[in-house]
Amino acid sequence: MNSAMSLQIKCSVCLSDFTDPVTLSCEHSFCRECITGHMQASLGPSTCPECQRSYNEEDLKSSRLLRNMTSTVREHLAELKLDKSTSKEGAETLKLSEMERNLMCSEHDEKLKLFCETDQKLVCVICRDGDKHKGHIFKPVKEAAQINKGELKTALGFLAKENRQLDCMIQQQTTEITKTEGKSKSLSAQISAQFKEMHQFLRQKEDEVKKELEKEEKKVIKFMQNNQSVINRRFMENKEKEIILQSALEIEQPDHFLQWWNEKGFPMTKNMKQKADMTPSKIKYASKVKDLTVLPDSLFLGPHETHLQFFVWKEMLGSIKPVPESLTLKKSGESYLKVSPGGTRIRQADRVTGLYKDFNPGTVSEKNFRAGQHYWEIEVGEKPDWTVGIKIGAEKQLSATKSAESEILLHLKHSKGYVLTCDGKDTTLNTRDKPQKIGLYLDCERKQVSFYNADNMSQLTQINYSSKQPCCLTLVPGLYLDGMNSDPLTVCSYEFNTGKH
Repeated sequence: MNSAMSLQIKCSVCLSDFTDPVTLSCEHSFCRECITGHMQASLGPSTCPECQRSYNEEDLKSSRLLRNMTSTVREHLAELKLDKSTSKEGAETLKLSEMERNLMCSEHDEKLKLFCETDQKLVCVICRDGDKHKGHIFKPVKEAAQINKGELKTALGFLAKENRQLDCMIQQQTTEITKTEGKSKSLSAQISAQFKEMHQFLRQKEDEVKKELEKEEKKVIKFMQNNQSVINRRFMENKEKEIILQSALEIEQPDHFLQWWNEKGFPMTKNMKQKADMTPSKIKYASKVKDLTVLPDSLFLGPHETHLQFFVWKEMLGSIKPVPESLTLKKSGESYLKVSPGGTRIRQADRVTGLYKDFNPGTVSEKNFRAGQHYWEIEVGEKPDWTVGIKIGAEKQLSATKSAESEILLHLKHSKGYVLTCDGKDTTLNTRDKPQKIGLYLDCERKQVSFYNADNMSQLTQINYSSKQPCCLTLVPGLYLDGMNSDPLTVCSYEFNTGKH
């Protein structure tokens, strides 16, 4: 048996105990160094040394189970070897009589020749006939040993099978962990790329708005500079005249002054006066400032100056894919349920107070969904009562009037607060938020429905379903509540015409 155990932990390449054991896809195991060397020495495709099945480096999977088993068997064999050595060396101290005494009944001093299957212990013939073992089943020692060894082999076989399955599960779990790590890296790169795209869009938009600002600045300043040139020209003309007139006042001789006046002074002052028909005593000097004005700052970018972020967000939304999907709601035959012409809003019809106060009809989306990921936002506003959710079932069941195979619904009930209903079972949700918009995320691949407060994208709840049937959105505007709940539920649309699409 020891030899068989030893063979279980030996590599068929180096014929030594496993070191860092790895398992191939064919389930044969080898030392990592041995199989790697074998692979490097192969001229063509690498094949398993035992079954000749092809493999590559990616097929080498570390076997933690085999590594632990190798260590355990080594320790066990070492203990057996030590026990054997001790029994040989201490033969004189471990006397035969003591060994035989262990196979004697301590109560009756008789040899233990029988095995009590009821109590699972060795007994003597006197014990068999005693009251303690009355009605028990007995077997001869040799026969009982064979039976129990058979049971032991069955247990070992079961454990071996279980351990193979566990080892396989360990490998699969390791693969899934690696897959998750890889997916996380991929998603991280995807997030970086998407933010890079948004950053690039924003930088490009910033440059465009700044260029528009520069263009507008040049345009406005050009008008102001032209006006300033006119003012400067008038100023220089007046300044020149001022200097001439000031210097004339310094002429002391009257005849010289009058000579200047006749030649220059009188024509100059005459040209400075108004040309209108006025008496000489009332003639005034004509101002050259009156028809001039200082142009005020008129730089203005319109709504981009006051609502820049909104307009940029609106334009960016036009380039973002995907955005929350637009949906059309089915028209309902219910007279007390009104669906807007565009199929995006639903509300209870106005009615006489108290009439049909418990009537709570709803509708579903025109489109059904079997695959992919989908996200919608539904504006609930200040409504005190409403229902938003998913119906799952055969297409003929996906209507407002028929019961579906499964329903996942989020309610705001005016008397209970927020409640999640899954297949008829209600669960109260504890949330301090009162969302104005509800985000609903349907992942058909993972069979998962999530509800969000779309105002801040915090998750309200998440639930999985098992059905393979298609899904549709369902909306119920809630109880009429004597007109207090007459506002509509609206499927939000984020499609903008930006001039680029």
